[in-house]
Amino acid sequence: MQKPRVWERIESLPGSNNLAEFCRKVGLDYEKFKKSHKRNNGPPDSLTLDKIARYFRLDLGWLITGQTSSTPLNQRIGKKLEKFRKNNDWSLEEMGRRVCLFPQVLQNYENGNWPIPPDLLNELAENLRIPPYEFLREGDNLPVQVPELNIFQTKNIARGPTIKGEDYVSIPLTNSSIAAGQPIIQENNIEDYVLLHIRASKKRKNLVASRVDGDSMEPMLHSGDIVVIDRDDKKLIKNRIYAIYYDEGLTAKYVECQKDLLILRPINPTSQVQIINLNENPDPIVGRVVGAWKEL
Repeated sequence: MQKPRVWERIESLPGSNNLAEFCRKVGLDYEKFKKSHKRNNGPPDSLTLDKIARYFRLDLGWLITGQTSSTPLNQRIGKKLEKFRKNNDWSLEEMGRRVCLFPQVLQNYENGNWPIPPDLLNELAENLRIPPYEFLREGDNLPVQVPELNIFQTKNIARGPTIKGEDYVSIPLTNSSIAAGQPIIQENNIEDYVLLHIRASKKRKNLVASRVDGDSMEPMLHSGDIVVIDRDDKKLIKNRIYAIYYDEGLTAKYVECQKDLLILRPINPTSQVQIINLNENPDPIVGRVVGAWKEL
């Protein structure tokens, strides 16, 4: 009797040559799986196939039918994964270790053969420090290099604490400015990275940095200062500065909400208050400004 093709696909997976260890890792009943594998008179049951697909993070549809699902979206995501890997001079094995995927599974995603589940896409984005939406949008302005951290010891102390690259969060710095007077930013253009210590970042995961341009928030923020924005923090708190999408750009202001209006208040008394109608622009808050680097 000819072996069902599904068994051939299972046997192509890493570790399948050692059936007992394979079952232990995947969480399968070894005796039951061994009998089914030995008989080859039909595919494994659906629960077994689902466990295998979940463990290896592969497409269940491909495991069952052997058919790929190459859609424009799958191709777009795959090309960005491959571009990011090659720009960092990583092999499939090295990037697979970084994102916790077997190399042959990663290659299928790079080739656009399988749809990437939302939870896996979020994990890839987090591990690679790329905003998830970058994989979905058209264009290829992905960060192309993970910055290296060089540590220099100051001369006024004999020794200091050990610092590792993992102690810092890499934050993309836009090459446009966040306007503290008039908004003029294009946020997807990354010119460099800002390194923020993990203690200061407080486990924030959706950060972006940009330069201040304008004087409306003086003396707190000056033109040329670098500010860090937490895009996940949009809850309005009094006397906190927020980045607001306004007039096709970003602006930094104190913010308060009055019915259907968002009031953007500057600190500099010579600057004007700005008002956003939330009925016309329902989601203008980009995030809270959580830090600033100032050259004194």
